[in-house]
Amino acid sequence: MEKKPEDLETRLERFAVSGVLVTEKMPSTPAGRFYADQLLRASGSAALNYAESQGGATHRDFTNKLKIVFKELREAHMALRIIHSAGLHSDLPGVTTVRQEAAELVAIFTAAVRTAEQRSARKG
Repeated sequence: MEKKPEDLETRLERFAVSGVLVTEKMPSTPAGRFYADQLLRASGSAALNYAESQGGATHRDFTNKLKIVFKELREAHMALRIIHSAGLHSDLPGVTTVRQEAAELVAIFTAAVRTAEQRSARKG
């Protein structure tokens, strides 16, 4: 039997949880706290805004929420790249895995925003 692909809301929830787990093990240095805060906010915001987008009153609302999700995912991805490059985490292979997931989500939402904007243009 073929495995059903994970839906985006579940995937974003899992990504937000990964953000929590990464940040909980960050050093208590100025840089560690700064990038942990950035990652925690961005990964959580992406999941929460996506969930909110599902109840959008209009297509325009939906598109605007998707753009926020995309922005937050790019921010989380960059924070993970910096955390990894600066060696701010004791489990760099684990950070790499989360960073790869962020990159995949950014790619997915690049396409989703483009599609949503095209549909908005046809409706407007």
